Amino acid sequence: MMEMEYIIERIKSLPDESLKEVTDFIEFLETKRKRVAEEKEKAGEGDDPLARVIGICEGPSDMAERHDKYVYEAK
Repeated sequence: MMEMEYIIERIKSLPDESLKEVTDFIEFLETKRKRVAEEKEKAGEGDDPLARVIGICEGPSDMAERHDKYVYEAK
């Protein structure tokens, strides 16, 4: 809590004109924190290499044995 008290005392010592800058900086930090959290969340979705290949092998179970039928047969 010493850090919080130190920050509060420092802010109290600033002239009123500087308070707008402090407020702007606090808002900047909040926005940055939210953006970083969102980026981490999005990055977490694509981190699993298996997630990229899920469904790649879906299809008829005899596809390897009768591949000519599926490739060349007209539909």
